[in-house]
Amino acid sequence: MYRTRPRSRELHKGIRVTDQIREILLTDWDPTNASRNESAHGEYDREIEPLLFLIESRASEDAIVNHLYDREREIMCFPGLGKQRLYRIARKLLALASSPA
Repeated sequence: MYRTRPRSRELHKGIRVTDQIREILLTDWDPTNASRNESAHGEYDREIEPLLFLIESRASEDAIVNHLYDREREIMCFPGLGKQRLYRIARKLLALASSPA
């Protein structure tokens, strides 16, 4: 379904795109409150590759929202908090593709 290695890991403003995705997941998404515990900051690393694929393939906002929503439901084992709040996060992730290096 997803490629095992992303095609690009360019730097954007001196920060690897994968690191930027991790930061967005920790600061904006964070369904398990991993940002509160430094030892848990790798909690969402398994989501970086699929999200990078979606970003690089110019997926729609809805596709990213649906991905995050499905992962939330999987991680939390109960219905998510709704999709509306995920659109802001999807826009931030998609902006990584259009930002100049």
